[in-house]
Amino acid sequence: MKQLLLIILFLTCLCINAQATHIRAGEITARRLGCTSRTYEFTLTAYRDTGSDILFGNGIFDYGDGNTIALNPDGFFRKEIIDNEVELVQFRLTHTYPGDGSFTVSYVEDFRNANIINMSNSVQTPFYVETTVRLDPIFGCNDTPVFLVPPIDKGAVGVLFFHNPGAFDINGDSISFKVTIPKSRKNVEVGNYRFPDVAGGGQNEQQTGPATYTLDQLTGDIFWDAPGLQGEYNIAFIAEEWRKIDGEYRFLGSVTRDMQIIIGETDNDPPELEIPMDTCIEAGTLLEAQIIATDPNPESLVKIEAFGGPFTLVPSATLSPDPAVYDQSPTTADFSWQTTCDHIREDPYLIRFKATDNGPGIRLTAFETWSVTVVPPAPKNVVAESKPQRSIEVSWDPYDCGLAEVVQVYRRVDSFAFNPENCEIGIPENGGYELIGAVPVAQNSFLDNNAGRGLDFGATYCYRLVAVFELPTGGVSYASEEVCEQIAATGPVITNVSISSTDANNGEVIVSWLPPFEIDTSIYPPPYKYQVLRSSGSGFSPVTTVVNDTTYTDSGLNTLDEVYRYRLNLYLDEAEINEENLIEVSATASTVRLGSVGLFEAVELNWEADVPWSNTNQDFPYHYIYRNKVAADTNLMVLIDSVDVTQFGYQYIDSGAFNNVKLSNNEQYCYYVTTSGGYGNEDIFEPLLNNSQVLCAMPDDNINPCPPFEVSFNLGSEGDCLSFLADKPCNFYQFENTLVWEANLTDSCDANISYYEIFYTNTIDGEFQLVGTTTETTFTHKDLEEFAGCYKIRAVDQSENRSDFSEVFCKENCPNIAFPNLITPNGDNKNDLFTPFYPGGAATGAIPLDKCPRFLEKIEFKVYNRYGKQVYEYTSGGENSVYINWNGTNFSGEQLPSAIYYFEALVTFDMLRPENKERFIKGYVEIRR
Repeated sequence: MKQLLLIILFLTCLCINAQATHIRAGEITARRLGCTSRTYEFTLTAYRDTGSDILFGNGIFDYGDGNTIALNPDGFFRKEIIDNEVELVQFRLTHTYPGDGSFTVSYVEDFRNANIINMSNSVQTPFYVETTVRLDPIFGCNDTPVFLVPPIDKGAVGVLFFHNPGAFDINGDSISFKVTIPKSRKNVEVGNYRFPDVAGGGQNEQQTGPATYTLDQLTGDIFWDAPGLQGEYNIAFIAEEWRKIDGEYRFLGSVTRDMQIIIGETDNDPPELEIPMDTCIEAGTLLEAQIIATDPNPESLVKIEAFGGPFTLVPSATLSPDPAVYDQSPTTADFSWQTTCDHIREDPYLIRFKATDNGPGIRLTAFETWSVTVVPPAPKNVVAESKPQRSIEVSWDPYDCGLAEVVQVYRRVDSFAFNPENCEIGIPENGGYELIGAVPVAQNSFLDNNAGRGLDFGATYCYRLVAVFELPTGGVSYASEEVCEQIAATGPVITNVSISSTDANNGEVIVSWLPPFEIDTSIYPPPYKYQVLRSSGSGFSPVTTVVNDTTYTDSGLNTLDEVYRYRLNLYLDEAEINEENLIEVSATASTVRLGSVGLFEAVELNWEADVPWSNTNQDFPYHYIYRNKVAADTNLMVLIDSVDVTQFGYQYIDSGAFNNVKLSNNEQYCYYVTTSGGYGNEDIFEPLLNNSQVLCAMPDDNINPCPPFEVSFNLGSEGDCLSFLADKPCNFYQFENTLVWEANLTDSCDANISYYEIFYTNTIDGEFQLVGTTTETTFTHKDLEEFAGCYKIRAVDQSENRSDFSEVFCKENCPNIAFPNLITPNGDNKNDLFTPFYPGGAATGAIPLDKCPRFLEKIEFKVYNRYGKQVYEYTSGGENSVYINWNGTNFSGEQLPSAIYYFEALVTFDMLRPENKERFIKGYVEIRR
């Protein structure tokens, strides 16, 4: 009896000990050891329940390439008690991969800690985490993200729970987050898993609805509003890493974290944090801030901790006191970070501050995130200097901050006052600057000769520079100070290209200019004459020659639809007009082109002009909007508003706000715009005013157009298809599909269709891709390798409203095959082999094109003698051609006697629908020897 009691006592102790086991949370992170090697250092981080005597490290680490290793609990790299009954344990392992590829690294170990509420029998459930790394030369160097906030956190019943893992990517890659379910093995979810809001039940903190659990995909913020039942819960999420390559985000890998939330009953209230506003700081500057934490419970003490990328860098950020200590509320902590050029990156650093109180009861926390962007400094000491051939050289001090890749040079005509504010990075959006070049960062000068054409007469050119940093970290500097230089007016200075009359046939444009007021008159004495040239396409043509005047009205034009460009050739008054006597050529200036988009009870206007002066002028910033249907004379064009283009750009929305009269969706409104600009030259008058054409447009509502109907193909049947191919060679592979349809203009839909979008897929269940647009009700899809494919079409109206798609309509290939009924296998290379008709086949002479095999994929071929006995069989594939090439022998390779034989052929064609792919063909063939 005593022996039985001892056994029971021993087993009971075992059960109690087992119930303490043992793993709470963890993840695997990876660091690549050199950009040219395939060696990674993996860090396995786990959090152990210290209530168990079982050590962590009894599991299997799988490198994802077929190699595994059994860990030894004594082989840990780091071990530290970080909280009550929570021990951090880390292992580091190094592995070299044999080649490039995607590898899922994982770790599995028995057992999780006991009594996890939202899974069944957690103490007997293995713990499993995984991480994916991708080795590919296109990605270059890469490490996985790391998590800087421990995955053990505490909350209270009825109180909103918030947590952020503090994910940080040292390479500057982007991170996204998604929810997953904790695993017990690869691809095996833990048993009976329930998300915490389901397992814990209860209401949200405001008691207005059931509890919710969410994960922010961009920030990684975890919200549980609010726990309804005390206990321990496990959740898991995946942090995915993305790198921007050639303008497209590419997946680099992922890290799965399995974490634990401990919920208790308490009367405690969480602390609150006060942190600075999000900010930018120029690299090389010291960033300092004070963090304040308060707690609503007078008896509670509070400590402040911080996590984030800056604490992992060199020099690292600091938070004082360190380590954090509990202190009376309110308490403060001092943040300090001496930034350097090595800290520059496009994305902000996210610094997570955590305030923790000491009760009463369960300790509660508060998180706040401070976003800090380290911005490159602007290029310094920029100088602009005039050079021969109407060019300007811009130079600056060598740029030696961080991993800058290029210095971009921006230019505009006339000065633009701009003093960047904090976080106002790069060139101002509506500043009128254009990017004219970029040079390697090792170069510190740029020659602007206007792409070899020379800069424009009389213009003051102003420049700003920005430094751009290499991806993946990226970054764009503040804009440099502006420098300006003026080009002498030694040629005609064009000042106006203004539409005075809008008409399709009798439109008029006024062209004005200044004489070359800075020309060397000792070489080119006045008076002068000017040849006016015009273009509405690719080349210029002479229009007229003007003597003793500087303006010309060009008439008989289609100003309604066309954009016209003008330039002037300068000659001495008495000189003959030819290339030899040409003195100078002015800049080119275009008419102002006004466009519109119909909106609901409104019209959006936009305009542009290609001119040598600047239409973004801070001294005269307004462009003027004129419209009809305002005065008693509804045809009269009245000034209704103006736009500060330095703030809002070249666009305006007329909703009738200027007179509080809404626009009608059923009426047409006409507009023109007057632009205002200048050369930035004191000797050239300002503002330069130029009118656009008159444009009439209708507002539009939110009614979509109806989808097209009666959609079909020009060659819609198999017969049409074969007729098309009847005169094409057997190796013809230049197919096209012509689609036709009818516009659906029913009263319930918007009938103002602007264009149609055509979508295509080459498989019956594939994803449709946009392959073209057209304003017609027909479309030809060219450069196809086959006919087979499916299409759908939708209509788009002038407000970019889109209809539903038309029905999907598909076209099949038109398969074809034909066989001879005679072979003479006598070795004369004429009809020696039985094959389908095809060029190069055994049949003598050229084959009729209507017998060409088309869209052939596979043949299964059987031959029978006249008694029904099978004598031969052939299946294409591998080295066996689809052309059979049977030489009249049997299974054993023996010659069959002259006779009539019967064949069966199961032919597989390249077809869209599976049911159309196979055809069974019977026939006969005579062997004549």
